[in-house]
Amino acid sequence: MMKVFLPILFLVASLTGESQQKPVLLKETAMVKIEGGNFKTFYVSKTDKPILVSPFLMDECAVTNLAFLEFVKANPEWSRSKVKRLFADVNYLKHWESDFEIGKSNKNIYHSPVVNVSWFAARAYCKWKNKRLPTLAEWEIAGNAAPKNVAYTSITDYIFHWYEKPAVPVLPNVKTTYCNTYGLFDMHGLIWEWTFDFNSFISTGDSRNTTNDDTNLFCAGASINVTNREDYAAFLRYGFRGSLKGNYCIGSLGFRCAKNIN
Repeated sequence: MMKVFLPILFLVASLTGESQQKPVLLKETAMVKIEGGNFKTFYVSKTDKPILVSPFLMDECAVTNLAFLEFVKANPEWSRSKVKRLFADVNYLKHWESDFEIGKSNKNIYHSPVVNVSWFAARAYCKWKNKRLPTLAEWEIAGNAAPKNVAYTSITDYIFHWYEKPAVPVLPNVKTTYCNTYGLFDMHGLIWEWTFDFNSFISTGDSRNTTNDDTNLFCAGASINVTNREDYAAFLRYGFRGSLKGNYCIGSLGFRCAKNIN
């Protein structure tokens, strides 16, 4: 009788151990409605007309490492060893232990924003969730709302305070900086974020092009063709976007999703 009992006991223990190792299913990220409105571009356009942004939905926080892990497991072509360099450079998910493991030693970043992800990977994740990346205009409208749970009434002052801080070795969890008046968390102060048209404000480098957008972006006279010369934080934000390529993977760059309102 003992010989039969022991194998059964071992089988039950093994099954219990397997169930404990299964990842906990994550709750779907809540989305917040953004009313939209007229967005006046930071760099003056040829028409100088504001962009009409329709109401839309946006994730209340950035996509986390755990959430992105679910995506990679469901879409192994986006794993670290299989992704094509055309779509993600060598830094892609380099902070993870392996293709499908964030790592036990990295438990403190499970709920931190996923970084070292390319624009292509971010767009693929959003599509997998039946969502999309926010446009630059949408992100700027959503991100420029005033913070409501910190001492700063000006979002620019808050951003400058963030820039003054040294980079942290480990990114904090989402929802640890501030919430703005729309109900969005960490739009500034935690990471930079991809937008669908991240470099759409830069013209081509063709010598036949008669515009001087590229020059104005990087030269000392850039303030001549901007709508708000005192918004130095926007200079940095647009300058950073202009330096990016779609396959870049950077340790301070993540994303969140948006969605049309049907």
